[in-house]
Amino acid sequence: TKMWRKLGAWYWLATQNIDDLPKAAEPMLNMIEWWLCLSMPPDEVEKIARFRELNPAQKALMLSARKEAGKYSEGVILSKSMEVLFRAVPPSLYLALAQTEPEEKAERFQVMQQYGIGELDAAFRIAERIDRARGIQSLALDALALKGAA
Repeated sequence: TKMWRKLGAWYWLATQNIDDLPKAAEPMLNMIEWWLCLSMPPDEVEKIARFRELNPAQKALMLSARKEAGKYSEGVILSKSMEVLFRAVPPSLYLALAQTEPEEKAERFQVMQQYGIGELDAAFRIAERIDRARGIQSLALDALALKGAA
């Protein structure tokens, strides 16, 4: 990370599990200036506390972050200058394209079989379903197909 600073760049590291990082990464983790943490269980908060001093209010903020599958994810940004709880609400199409759970893949496959379409078109249809569940109007599939052809 020191080299990145000298080059005027930011080093971004992302992981779903701090335990995935080798022991040699500890000095680097101790130098992180900005922590962007999505909702996590208490044991993950404690693992972060090994690399960044967390006061009780910061721990409580981290533990307050929630996730509602298919709707939103909350997280916390911690730096010297800010402590913020945020909510990310990705567009339905992004959610549909990112589905990797076995039941999500099965649903996409079922849509593909039902309509005789490919994976991308199935994702568009699933995005429409997500939009309807959110109570918002989705772009028509025909409009999306015309945009893609242009």
